[in-house]
Amino acid sequence: MDNYLDKKLLEKVISRFLSKEERLLYGKVINMENVISERALTPEHFVDLLRAETPHKQVAVEFNLSLPELLEVLKEIEEKIENRIEKVNTETRWIDCTNAVSDAFETNENRKYFYTEGL
Repeated sequence: MDNYLDKKLLEKVISRFLSKEERLLYGKVINMENVISERALTPEHFVDLLRAETPHKQVAVEFNLSLPELLEVLKEIEEKIENRIEKVNTETRWIDCTNAVSDAFETNENRKYFYTEGL
């Protein structure tokens, strides 16, 4: 799958299969990491910024968790997401209908059209 579909599938899994609290916690951590990654010049710089700014500790405090508890919850959430994505990927069949749709309708040549079974 391409990055766009991966991103959409991840969003769908997060919205459908995580509890509200899990979505809030996971979203907060991911957003904080994304903000830091945008400022980082290299992967090493990213790690240095994480160590200096300790966003995970901030989130742990916000959710009344210790840092080890937060990391364990994040690990469980990530496993839940990975398992669901793997399940969807194995149970879903993607059928490229681009040629059929292109023949019937005026379409954007940069766009692909898929039919999915199993989602």
